[in-house]
Amino acid sequence: MKLVFFLAICAGLNGMAQSTPPGAAALGYTLCVINEKPSAADIAPGNNGDYKWFNGQWWETPPAVTNYSTVSNILDLSLGGDLVSTPRDFSTGVLPVLPGTNGFYVEFDEQLSDNDPDHWPAVWLMPVEHTAQQQDCYPGDPADFERWMEFDVDEGGWGPGLLGTVHNWTGIWPDYSSIQNPNNESTNTLDRSQKHTFGGSYDPVHQTTAWWVDGVYQMSAGSPYVPAVAAQQHFYLILSAQSRGENKPYTMAVSGVRAYVPVNALSLQLVTPLLHNTSATAQSFTLTWNALSGQSYQVQCSTNLWTTNWNNLGNPITATNWSVSVSLAVTNTPRFFRVSLQL
Repeated sequence: MKLVFFLAICAGLNGMAQSTPPGAAALGYTLCVINEKPSAADIAPGNNGDYKWFNGQWWETPPAVTNYSTVSNILDLSLGGDLVSTPRDFSTGVLPVLPGTNGFYVEFDEQLSDNDPDHWPAVWLMPVEHTAQQQDCYPGDPADFERWMEFDVDEGGWGPGLLGTVHNWTGIWPDYSSIQNPNNESTNTLDRSQKHTFGGSYDPVHQTTAWWVDGVYQMSAGSPYVPAVAAQQHFYLILSAQSRGENKPYTMAVSGVRAYVPVNALSLQLVTPLLHNTSATAQSFTLTWNALSGQSYQVQCSTNLWTTNWNNLGNPITATNWSVSVSLAVTNTPRFFRVSLQL
């Protein structure tokens, strides 16, 4: 007997009961697809695997794992900590990437140990297309010419309040250049030793980004600072505890990370299985996955992972809470399984 599990929820896995934040509601992005309370246990010990967070940017040497700890159920990053939500080799992880074609709103609950201006905490997004393989080269551009959007939801230490920047990057490595929104600094003073929620949205329809702090709108930017190519890219999350030069020790506590997309975001894909639990007997096995209450899910199977023809197993299942379980018969034939959200 051989069981091979592959579970890919096509949209909306990780939403718990959560009111839609104003920044997401302003664009009608009400489907919560990331709702995390990060911990050090969520961090991969290596460069890839079924984990939620990975240590360091793909172009840099990973920081020491001692930069991360869980204190009172909250993830603390010490100076030098740098976490990303996609594997360093861009294989599959647990958290979804956010397709620019749909638009998205993200927010981070963050608190620093003190307000020293040397501290440079950053919460931001980059596209998975920007890799050493130059997947951000597009037809019609010169050879090796890259284009991508960097979306900085907040950077501390550069002013009294929020620093929110969108970068339109272009060029051939290593000669990159960018333009950025000039209105990127808020004059509203923040006490960063208190918890604040930093939010940012990307709207592909109007080619705009916007920034929010504690549910209050701060500013927005549009073309040419927000590149049109962002609508073709897929974004992952980054948490960084940097320094402006003096390397003064501090901690950056991240108690929540959330992401919202339109309910009709049919192209949203989770890039990895996200299972609560599996169990098996000689006759059957049970899969349990995160779900959205009230949404319907269809379990499908195939003996070929790469086929476009998947067979439905039973009828769609409507979730009544925040997880769904299904029991399936064991067979002598290896099978792959996936689950699609019925919209």
